[in-house]
Amino acid sequence: MNNKFKTLLAQAETGSGADWISERELLQFNSYLAKNGYGVSRMEVMRAPHGKVPPNFGYGILPRPIGPDSEHWMNHFDPERSAAFVLETVKFEQEDGADFLYKVWAEQPP
Repeated sequence: MNNKFKTLLAQAETGSGADWISERELLQFNSYLAKNGYGVSRMEVMRAPHGKVPPNFGYGILPRPIGPDSEHWMNHFDPERSAAFVLETVKFEQEDGADFLYKVWAEQPP
């Protein structure tokens, strides 16, 4: 899986031609990113072929505050906080019964 993560990381740094990955792969890649000092800066979701819940804006990782969370920006500057935010987002999706594929953009904080 390490070679796949290296490929995904190269894609995630640019978003150019990034592969769609499953929830399981996302969770593993999320850990890999955090361990290597990267945070998820953006994440796109698409309903998996067998998924029944359509995506909504609450499921994406976006570089802007959502609702009253004034600390949201910090999720993109701290790899551990970013990883926790991705886990929280996936948990929210699971509780909603969603099954998605993901495209990830990642950055190392300055």
